[in-house]
Amino acid sequence: MKRDAIPADATAQDIQAISRDVLAEKYLKGDEADVDALYARVARALASVEKKELQAKYEALFFDNLRAGAIGAGRIMSAAGTDIQA
Repeated sequence: MKRDAIPADATAQDIQAISRDVLAEKYLKGDEADVDALYARVARALASVEKKELQAKYEALFFDNLRAGAIGAGRIMSAAGTDIQA
């Protein structure tokens, strides 16, 4: 069964309170304030293993895939792009 992706125009008010709480408690790091900041961090981390000249391209592709619902395992989403070893 395919889960519905978070709509591009979703606001914090559109997301259930428990989902916002879990997002903030488990996944947002540093000054991240929303799911797009999380996706940007993860996309940047995933793309960082590519050749320098391809990193921006793959970062954008990873970000778009995350927005479309291709979410990694919890430990990936929590730790990618941080000093956390998961």
